[in-house]
Amino acid sequence: MKSYINEMGVIDVSGKKHPVFLKPGLNVITGKSSTGKSALIEIFDYCFASSEYTVPKGVITEVALIYYVCLSIEKRTVVLARSTRSPAKGFFKELESYSKNLVSHDFFDSGHYIPIAAFKKHVTGLFLDLDDVDESINAKQMRGKKASTPSIRSFVSFMLQHQNLVANKHALFYRFDEKEKRDQVIEHSKVFLGLVDQDYFLLSQEKEQVSTELRRALRENDVSERVKEAQKRKVEPMLTQLYLAMGVENNFSITLDEVLRHPNSAMDRIEQSISFEDINLQSNAIANKFNELNMDLASKTSQLRSLQRKANSIKKSISDEKELSERMSEISPQDSVDIAYSVCPFCHTSHEQLKESAINLKKAIDKISNNAQHASPLRAKLQSSLSEVKQSISDLMVEISKLQEQIQSLEDSEEELADRKSLQENFLKTKYRLFVTLETLGTTDDSSLEEKITELRGSLADIDRKLAKYDYNQGMRKANRAVNKHMREIGRNFDFEDSYQPINLKFSFETFDLYHEAPDGDKIFLRSMGSGANWLYSHLTLFLALHKYFASLGKKCSIPSILFIDQPTQVYFPSFKRDTGEEFDRKSIERMEARIESDDSADEDIKSVENLFSQLSIYCNSNMDEFGFSPQLIVTDHADDLALSNGVDFESLVNNNRWRKRGLIHPLPNNL
Repeated sequence: MKSYINEMGVIDVSGKKHPVFLKPGLNVITGKSSTGKSALIEIFDYCFASSEYTVPKGVITEVALIYYVCLSIEKRTVVLARSTRSPAKGFFKELESYSKNLVSHDFFDSGHYIPIAAFKKHVTGLFLDLDDVDESINAKQMRGKKASTPSIRSFVSFMLQHQNLVANKHALFYRFDEKEKRDQVIEHSKVFLGLVDQDYFLLSQEKEQVSTELRRALRENDVSERVKEAQKRKVEPMLTQLYLAMGVENNFSITLDEVLRHPNSAMDRIEQSISFEDINLQSNAIANKFNELNMDLASKTSQLRSLQRKANSIKKSISDEKELSERMSEISPQDSVDIAYSVCPFCHTSHEQLKESAINLKKAIDKISNNAQHASPLRAKLQSSLSEVKQSISDLMVEISKLQEQIQSLEDSEEELADRKSLQENFLKTKYRLFVTLETLGTTDDSSLEEKITELRGSLADIDRKLAKYDYNQGMRKANRAVNKHMREIGRNFDFEDSYQPINLKFSFETFDLYHEAPDGDKIFLRSMGSGANWLYSHLTLFLALHKYFASLGKKCSIPSILFIDQPTQVYFPSFKRDTGEEFDRKSIERMEARIESDDSADEDIKSVENLFSQLSIYCNSNMDEFGFSPQLIVTDHADDLALSNGVDFESLVNNNRWRKRGLIHPLPNNL
């Protein structure tokens, strides 16, 4: 997100302001040791709601009353501040516009100080409109609280390269030494890159709810189907017997499904439409049905016998295979075969048949032994087949039992008719036995349940269509490709060692790993690259590429386009900490470094430093040309009076932020 710092600084205990004025693009704050350069990154971090107070102890911490940062974010301007007297609160105030004289001691009225938790939410709200990042309500309920939401504290991992981090071979990102914070940044990256928003998480929760409700409805429907099947098995023979008693074989006026769906209505209709007078006395319906059932029973009984024989055969095969396997496991294959030759006593001719037979015997033994050792897959297939056959037998027995019940019911009805000699009495008894059964049934009208299932499936399909636009995995892959492309372009201009030329750095948003991919495909991670210069340029290449990609996303990316780089030249001049002069003297570098080499060594290092700042300047200018704005780079260092290759005046980058005759706190309060 297009952001930059207009001003940051300290209000001391006497009420005096000590500001640092910055502009978009590249800013260089240069000066000698112990002037407060490295404190700026800590002041910014503290004003960005850090729970830790890490401003280096010294003059600044002794006199500071308020630390503040004035930020422009898109078209909004805010001042964030922390008071040393109220560390549990933060100051948040939005401005109509910015001017250099706006911030003073009186600006920080007490009414704009709020508890740090609320302060963090207010600042996060400048960049993110997100309250709930749980994709699962069930997981949230199990956890007992909402998942950690993205906040400005995750942003700083992309924004701050401290002095002890900028050339570190073991760490790339600020705060990643804490696994929980590292995992949060990685998890929230899809949010920061604009690949998902609040709707995505709410849709994910809704999908879980609808899916759960659909599974519940399907289970309920399954239970309903089993109930219907049991009722059908109970009612069908009685209804069939009633129609058969009337001499009707087909075209039943009231179907079984209608009876099961509306039992009470069915009884009324049967009472009105089916009477003794409607009986067809000449019909052969019962005899025909009886023959049909018996033929069906015979067929299914034959199938049952066949399946039972098949099951027994499989059981026998499994048993034989197991026995053979146990026996063969006791046979150890021979490594060699001793053969006695047969020689004719008269002509002394030897015969080879015995040798060939012995070799063939050994091969046969080895083959059988090998088959026995690999018998498990065969046994598994047999056991699987047996299970399938047993299930078929079970299903067939249910069908046979149902047929037997229907046959027995017809036989009982015929016997009753023969005993009573009354067709009317038999018809009435059959009808009222059906009515008694129907009265015990509950309604199985599940049309509303079916409608609910259809509705839920429609809702689920609609949610899936909406979620389809959030293909953040593809978005992550696209982001990886873009950042890797930017790193190739940026990295080739830095002074990596020859063994890593051309540099081919690769980064993944899924793991946040960085490595150089050699021409042979070998992955060389930062920790194995060697040389502080390689580590420095890897850090710079990655973070410049990241911020270029963030800039290309515009408002979609919520990460502020601000990058602090603290003391990058330390890899060339580690003794800059002894730089205490009021002027930056190139000739003093060799003395400070206690070099014993030629002057050329120091000159080469200066050239690398000048190239570093030149590339930072070129980077900002190219971003300005491409996107209409540039990420704001704030570099704090000792280096000064450098000649940049792109012709930019180094003094314009320093912009009056040279601290050799003064420091951040200037002038000092009278009591110091």
